[in-house]
Amino acid sequence: MSKVLNWFRRSRVPLPEPFPDEWASILWDHSAHYRRLPGRLATAFERDVQRFIAKQRITGVETEVDDPLRLLVAASAAALSAGWPDYKWSEVSEVLLYPDDFDRDYRVGRPELAGMAHVWGTVILSIPSLRHSFAYYEVPYHVGLHEFAHLLTYDRGQQTKVPVGLPDAQIQLWEAIEAHELKRVAENESVVASYALQPSEFFPCAVEAFFQKPIELRAAHRRLYRFLSRYFCQSPALWESRFRARSG
Repeated sequence: MSKVLNWFRRSRVPLPEPFPDEWASILWDHSAHYRRLPGRLATAFERDVQRFIAKQRITGVETEVDDPLRLLVAASAAALSAGWPDYKWSEVSEVLLYPDDFDRDYRVGRPELAGMAHVWGTVILSIPSLRHSFAYYEVPYHVGLHEFAHLLTYDRGQQTKVPVGLPDAQIQLWEAIEAHELKRVAENESVVASYALQPSEFFPCAVEAFFQKPIELRAAHRRLYRFLSRYFCQSPALWESRFRARSG
């Protein structure tokens, strides 16, 4: 799937300043994916976090935004893009952080939505749900990963049926995998959350499972895991296995 990688390449940009030790400490404490990344991709992850914080607007709505919150937002995006050299998340126009979950009329305090990604690039995240996502990293739920994955199904203000950047030869394969996996979700035989049955929600839910429960996804859904591994140019199940062996 090398064409996918080529699609995501951008022009070379100057490397950012050295990654602050304080930021590394916060990410180590909160991001399971950062902890398991091999050295080269850990550096890419840090680079993407720095670039995201420097370039993207992260705005609190009726709440203050501090560096730890900015890092959780940026880490959600960087987890997806660490394997894509020089990817900039240029489709993001702004990230809005709400003090609680909200409803479809954007009323805060209504337990309907924890996040939302608009086709024009605005991402809304509930702060409590974002923190919960990083704290409980062994469940197939992560609102940050989910909403940034949605942006990978938008192209120039339009929703696409397949993740962006796929070469033609891979589109039919993805559609076949999706159809098969949706049947398993419907039969309650899947690592992927049942929310995937909602329209346009399979890919974001599959992405959550890929990063949150990679070992289980690889064991039970080998074709899906292999496809996402090639798409994101990452191997989280392998890295998680090695991390557990070192930590055990």
